[in-house]
Amino acid sequence: MSAWKMAGLTDAGRVRKHNEDAIAWDAEQGWAVLADGMGGHHAGEVASAIAVEVIGEQLKGADSVDEAQRLLAAVAQANSVIYLQTIGQPRLHTMGTTVVTVSLHGQTLHCAHVGDSRLYRFRDGKLQQLSRDHSLVQELVDEGMIDAEQARSSEQKNVITRALGLEASVEVEMNEDVTAGGDCYLLCSDGLSDRLRDEEIAALLVDDDPLPTVVQNLINAANERGGEDNISIIVIRVWE
Repeated sequence: MSAWKMAGLTDAGRVRKHNEDAIAWDAEQGWAVLADGMGGHHAGEVASAIAVEVIGEQLKGADSVDEAQRLLAAVAQANSVIYLQTIGQPRLHTMGTTVVTVSLHGQTLHCAHVGDSRLYRFRDGKLQQLSRDHSLVQELVDEGMIDAEQARSSEQKNVITRALGLEASVEVEMNEDVTAGGDCYLLCSDGLSDRLRDEEIAALLVDDDPLPTVVQNLINAANERGGEDNISIIVIRVWE
């Protein structure tokens, strides 16, 4: 039996007619993946669906000797499949997708991500972002040109600098974390992180409700703030 529980949900939000996000997870095998598509004319839906399907297939089965390498290879494979789909198909030539995916084995969580979909860890009442946005505003923050508060309200906050499918290859950022009993990990698209502040997310994650209820409460909170974008969430709770 696995040492964690998972639950997830994706929602179109209150403004957009189509949901270009995609999610998948397997608590028994210990992996989860979330993708936020882009490109218009349903192209984003195609890209995110491919990413989730390819990565999920690559992560199924027996444990790898090098789990981080397997995760990296899975994301690289998804990028290649999406990129090849854009060749010769004009309606898909601008499609791409962000992705954040994790794999848990023992007490180690490996993460691979591209774009601005995020991974957070909630531990001892504190929420910490473990991934780093690949976005224009993040670069401006890193260079000291704007602060975090200005970044939240910037008109350029949704301009990403990396995505799957735009080029034949992509730079994938990798990191890992040592898990502890009681930890809660959150994968989310910017439909959540753009609407709620960290302290508001933390207040909902601290709840002892069943994970599906926690996930639904997060979706509801983002929608109550306008729901201007698709909202996708996967929550992983590590057992004590």
